[in-house]
Parts: sequence; C-alpha cells; structure tokens
Amino acid sequence: MSKVIYNFQIGQYSVLKLDEIPEKKYSKFRINGKEFEPVPIYDMPQCIAIASTEDFFGKIVEFI
Repeated sequence: MSKVIYNFQIGQYSVLKLDEIPEKKYSKFRINGKEFEPVPIYDMPQCIAIASTEDFFGKIVEFI
C-alpha cells in the first residue's frame, strides 16, 4: 500500500504521486474501498493515473 503525497487533475483524470510504488504485479487500485482501473501514464515517476476528479491527497492506495 502507498500513500498519496500529491495529486492534480487533468480533465477527467486524477494523477496521484505516491510515496512508493510496489514492484508486484497489479491490475487495479483500491482507494477508500472503491476500485479503479489504471490509466496509462509515462515519464512521471512514482505516479499513477485514474479516471476520477476526486481529491485523493493523503489517502492510501492498495494495489490489487
């Protein structure tokens, strides 16, 4: 699990900067009990993107 240390919106997407990204394989993220599909993102270390306009600062991301 990782903690969101920064987040911002680009249109309908949230980009979340995490304190760490595990090296295990995953196909979804779970945040506050809600599951999200990963959105491809490049050249942004320690970041993930999801289809959402919510603010996730300080939330825990579970890789599933």
